[in-house]
Amino acid sequence: MPIYGAARSGDDGGFFSHATAFTSAAFAYLKARLQLAGLEGKGAALHYLIIIGLLVAALGVVLFGYIFLCLAIIFLLSWIFGGGIALFWSALGMALLHFGGAAAAALIAKKKFSEPVLAATMQEFGKDQEWLNSTTAKQH
Repeated sequence: MPIYGAARSGDDGGFFSHATAFTSAAFAYLKARLQLAGLEGKGAALHYLIIIGLLVAALGVVLFGYIFLCLAIIFLLSWIFGGGIALFWSALGMALLHFGGAAAAALIAKKKFSEPVLAATMQEFGKDQEWLNSTTAKQH
């Protein structure tokens, strides 16, 4: 780290010289720490991007596995019930089962979406706003 100012060179420059040297040293220290944080931040971002990519790939593989499992169940049911039109009814039953699950998930999500989020925080903000309004009303 470079040494700035006359206070470090043996010359007693007074308060302003010492303050300048201290300030420049503090800023140099802060700059070094921020550069380190920036480098670590880039490494952490890359690390998490790799993790997210692997999770997306895993989700895609699980999705294809689920589709093939559903197809296997459909063909198994059609084989058990004698083939022919049973393949159609098995596929229709599987589709209706999935649409029912999707509708249930959508209704639950709609219910969850209507619930207030951060209720305590919003209540505190309301109290703060009331206090601010009453304080400014008294001043005018």
